[in-house]
Amino acid sequence: MDYNKMSIGREDQAVLTQDSNVHCSETKCPELGVTGEAKIMISKNQPPLVRKPLAFKTLFYARQLNSDDDVETDGVAYITVGRSVWESPDGTADGADNSTTRCEIMLTVNLVREITNENGEVWCELTVITHGISPGIPIFICKQLGLLAAENYIKDIRALFEK
Repeated sequence: MDYNKMSIGREDQAVLTQDSNVHCSETKCPELGVTGEAKIMISKNQPPLVRKPLAFKTLFYARQLNSDDDVETDGVAYITVGRSVWESPDGTADGADNSTTRCEIMLTVNLVREITNENGEVWCELTVITHGISPGIPIFICKQLGLLAAENYIKDIRALFEK
C-alpha cells in the first residue's frame, strides 16, 4: 500500500506488544496488558525542495475501538496515536546519522471509522491530527508542504480504493 509518495522507507526498531492483534479488542499483550499494537519505528521521507531526507523516530500505537470507548460508529473503528521518541534523556538524537534531518512529531492521531450515510451506504471517515517540528526548514516552506502533503495524502488514499 503506497499512500505516501514522499516515503523512502520505514523500519520497525522495537515491537513493544507481544501476542496482540490490532484487529481484536479482546487479545491483550501479556507483558503490557494493552490491546492493539505498540512499536517504535523510524520512517524517512523525501519531500520536494528539501535536500536531506526527513527522519522521524516515533512511538506508535494502534488498536481497534470498541463500544466502551465512547466513539460513535456504525461499524468498525480504529485509532492510532504517535509521538516522537529520542535516544537520550535530554531529548536529543544520538547524532550518528548526518544523512537525514531529524524531525519531531509532537503528536499524531488518526481516527478511522465506518459510517452509514442517509442512503444506507457504508463510508469510511478519516480524521487526522498531526503536529510536527522540522528544524532547519523555513516556516513558509513547512506551511506549503503541510498543505500539499495533506491534500496529496487524501488523494493517494482515495486512489488506492478506486483501483
